[in-house]
Amino acid sequence: MGWWPFRRKAQGAQQLPFDTAEASFRSFAAAQVSRLIGEWTWDAGFSNSDVGGSLAIIRARARDMAKNSEYFARWIQLFVANVVGPNGFTFKSFAEQANGKPNADDAYFLETHFARWAGEAEWCDVAGVNALPSVLRLAADNWARDGEAFILIDTLAQNPYGIALQAVRPDCCDETLNVDLGNGTGIVNGVEVDLRTWRRIAYWFDVSKADSRAGGWFRGRNRVRIPADRVLHVFIQHDAQQTRGISLAHPFLKKLKMLDDYNEAELVAAKDQACSLGFFSAPAGRESEITNLADSKNRGRLESKKEPGSRVVLPPGWGYKTETPSHPNALQPSFKASMLRDVASGAGLEYANFANDWSAVSYSSVRAGTISERDCWQVYQNEMREKLLDRVFKAWLRSFLSLEVSGKLSTGDYARLLPHAFRGRRWAWVDPMKDVSASVLAVKNGFQTAANVAADYGTDIDDNVAEASRLAAECKRLGVTLGDAAKEPTKETNDEETTDEETHNE
Repeated sequence: MGWWPFRRKAQGAQQLPFDTAEASFRSFAAAQVSRLIGEWTWDAGFSNSDVGGSLAIIRARARDMAKNSEYFARWIQLFVANVVGPNGFTFKSFAEQANGKPNADDAYFLETHFARWAGEAEWCDVAGVNALPSVLRLAADNWARDGEAFILIDTLAQNPYGIALQAVRPDCCDETLNVDLGNGTGIVNGVEVDLRTWRRIAYWFDVSKADSRAGGWFRGRNRVRIPADRVLHVFIQHDAQQTRGISLAHPFLKKLKMLDDYNEAELVAAKDQACSLGFFSAPAGRESEITNLADSKNRGRLESKKEPGSRVVLPPGWGYKTETPSHPNALQPSFKASMLRDVASGAGLEYANFANDWSAVSYSSVRAGTISERDCWQVYQNEMREKLLDRVFKAWLRSFLSLEVSGKLSTGDYARLLPHAFRGRRWAWVDPMKDVSASVLAVKNGFQTAANVAADYGTDIDDNVAEASRLAAECKRLGVTLGDAAKEPTKETNDEETTDEETHNE
């Protein structure tokens, strides 16, 4: 009865809902400091100071790995082959009429001329060496290895379209150049920006880092300022104000280098043990019986060549010892596979394809891994399209409309002729029959269109229809029917094929 009525606590003493000591244990575990993670230090992320301070050494190490590491070279090959592919990107024009409706004639006109320019190395490349697909492959190679790619737009090129591209080494853009220019502008890691909006204004290149004999933009000058609208800069941006890219290999570069060193050490050890010799030993006190091996005349008395079935007779008390090789290490394959899986994860690759290891895969696992990998390739394709190809076409279209090659078109038509699309390469599945059947069902039920399906196969529906019409007219003229060659084989042919298959199986 003494507990009632309950007494209120004094207003001045406010009690926390939990003890402060308890609160420290319930905070973010990733923010705690302990002896177990004491070396986990604070990091500035992808800030410009951090990127600028690490860029040169990471780029140099990535270039060394590109020269000397088989797996790094494999990653570069996969990157270039999947982001750009053998034929580059497909250009499609969606030119409009003045009323906004599609204009097929102008679209075909633009596609034809852009293909002429892009496919002619003498016109597309300042050096006259690479057509547009090769320029893109070089950019993809630089992008993956160095973390960024630079291409300059020359609008004074001496060709029918008045425009050409010039690839520049990424290290020519001086990442050590940091200057406050005043008036709200500054140079950050070689890139001049508006410090209020971080819009690129210009790029500062130091040609002495590449070749002092360079011409064009750099003729007679070491450091040159090039306006941003003339520079195509492709890189993955991780921070809002980031001005330069870092090698895409940075998450796995250290581990892959250590794995390469391990492989070399293992190979050297295996070679050393494979070449090891047996050893004769004399009993204690009779060592003098061993002839001095430095004497070439007596070397044959203690050396015996190994031949199948040969035996060696030793003096009483003497022994012969051989070393049992411990290399290659029996655990090496599993250890190496584990490390390569980590590297493949950092590179966004499907492990079996990256490491050429198909020993423990199934169709479903490969398909799942391949789908995830291709999603990554499409992200890179979109980056290249947005930061490079779209800007190339805009510059090309302006130049094209200002020249006689454009015919009746003029610069006033720029807005209605600008709609376009670049589509990257697409991939076939292991079982194309099921893929085609799925596409047919998707079109039939309205889930897809024939145009989208054709684009997935790397073709254009308009071109396909035009080609089919041409073939139909030609077949009619010749009196043949499309598909005659695809008729079912005769009984004799089936018998022969069965016999060949049975013979092969035997």
